[in-house]
Amino acid sequence: MPYSMEDMIRMDTEQLIEQAKELTIEQHLLLSGWVYGFTDQAHKNLHDLLEDEKMLPIDLQNAIIFYTNPSPAPRGEVIGAVGPATSQNMDIYLPEMLDLGVKVTIGKGERSKAAYDTIAEHGAVYLTAVGGAGALLSGCVEEWETVALEELGDQAIRRYKLKDFPVTVAADSTGRNLFDIGRFKYRRF
Repeated sequence: MPYSMEDMIRMDTEQLIEQAKELTIEQHLLLSGWVYGFTDQAHKNLHDLLEDEKMLPIDLQNAIIFYTNPSPAPRGEVIGAVGPATSQNMDIYLPEMLDLGVKVTIGKGERSKAAYDTIAEHGAVYLTAVGGAGALLSGCVEEWETVALEELGDQAIRRYKLKDFPVTVAADSTGRNLFDIGRFKYRRF
């Protein structure tokens, strides 16, 4: 069913963390505030640090991770295309990220059953952003900075300040997910 801007809930990142357990699948949000940007390489490096029992370069308690790797900024722009990356590629690292305190992940596409189970176990939430719309989504990034693993270049961990970034609750804290519900709804037709 189509939705309009009036159907979207404006929420900042602090409210999202506080209200994560109250969100339900299919809710549409306009998210504002700071999130961490992660690539699969950044995940792997943090995983390796944990394996070696070394200190992590950032605190992930109550963090929001956005799976993305933006393109370079065109002249005069804050950032290039900043679309979501495929979340299922990050599923291998999801349990340890949630164990470290991450409450919300943002990406695109369906996740594995194990990922949904892990999300439910931790009372976390998975949000999706529209894939293929990175150029449009770049207008929702007010500023950004590299915060860790600078040696990885464009794979480094960054922080992005979002303003009215459109996302949809794809998996809520109970583990229910939009993809299973969608298949059930459309199977009846």
